[in-house]
Amino acid sequence: MNARAKAHQNARIWRRGPAPIPAGLDENHDYGYFGPGSQVWRVLLHPAVTAFLAPVTALLELPHIPLQAVILDHDPLAVTGRRSRSMSPIMAVRRAQRTVGVPVPIILGDKATADRVAAHLRRYHAPMTGTVPGTGEPYAAQGPELVLFAHVTIMQAALLVYENFAFEGLRPPHRLTPRDRDRFWWEARQFGVLMGARPEDVPTTCRGVAEYYAGIAGTYGVIDGFGADLVMRPTLAMVRGFALTHVPELAPMLLAGVLTPQLVAMLPRPARRNLGVPAAVDPLLHAALWLTRPAALVFTVQRFADALERRISGPDAMSLVAHARRLQATAA
Repeated sequence: MNARAKAHQNARIWRRGPAPIPAGLDENHDYGYFGPGSQVWRVLLHPAVTAFLAPVTALLELPHIPLQAVILDHDPLAVTGRRSRSMSPIMAVRRAQRTVGVPVPIILGDKATADRVAAHLRRYHAPMTGTVPGTGEPYAAQGPELVLFAHVTIMQAALLVYENFAFEGLRPPHRLTPRDRDRFWWEARQFGVLMGARPEDVPTTCRGVAEYYAGIAGTYGVIDGFGADLVMRPTLAMVRGFALTHVPELAPMLLAGVLTPQLVAMLPRPARRNLGVPAAVDPLLHAALWLTRPAALVFTVQRFADALERRISGPDAMSLVAHARRLQATAA
């Protein structure tokens, strides 16, 4: 395969529509909906966030009953895993790449790019409807409740990873100030609105996020067949389809798998209980996170960070990220 054909194939994995236009590229200084100096860019542009955003989001989302129903009925991994005895593990890689790479233009593109990609994702999710097994309750992936849940969990996952793994030079990861945390949620509301949430429903402060989670506490649990259909069958199918040639592309997922205890440790206590993790295990999880946190310094090594980001989010996102980081440096 020549370089042009390979580039075209790579673009098809991540790109939806024309190539994205970076924020701040034209003479009108269209910085999109966020831009340099925003807390959203500060958090989401860190390479550690790129590496662990998808798995931490999954840990926050999987215990949610309506989302489980969407996954069982519509997620390619769950559907294929039920139908096939074996499948390529690369399917899981592509699924993770879409989760991370496809929405990047909404954050780092100009407003026209953000609007176009958000509209594509709204159209893509709109047909995903059905009923929750065992309850008969209707669900809609593009309904305001599920869109809001996805928005809050994605942004919370980004904040959790940043505050636990994001070294800035030799400065260790740290919790943002209350003011910066609230500013992050205030700025991030636009992402939820673009994805289809009702503006008046989107929490814009840490207190608002806590109140939101308290209000949906009754929506967590496990629906019948979820563990077998989403975890066991797809996992066994991918094990049967595994080949050593898959290892390079699986590297980001393998890294997240190795660090699962640390990722669970950074979750809030209610989220750990939703996952079924007993409180007695919390001290061990926190010790594992504390002991291994210095290893996150590897994300300050540019070549390592670039190689990992390229595998996770693709060439379009890498181009957007590089441009956004230059704008950040200039603004600073």
